Amino acid sequence: MAKEIERLGIPCALISALFSLALTTGAPRVIRGARIEHVCGDPKLGSEKDREYGRSIVRTALMSLQTSVQAPTLFD
Repeated sequence: MAKEIERLGIPCALISALFSLALTTGAPRVIRGARIEHVCGDPKLGSEKDREYGRSIVRTALMSLQTSVQAPTLFD
């Protein structure tokens, strides 16, 4: 789906814990997520550290939208 949205000219970022699968399917911008059940966080870190960890993932996703890519690219 991300590949089709990008084809329409809308930058698209995919946050995924299964980032290698997302890259092989051709998603243009893939952001490494934490875990399958908690893609944008890790509750084992405690509430404050979990919140900051999630924010860093979202910041990376926003930064990736401003980056021009020619092939599937992983952002950490």
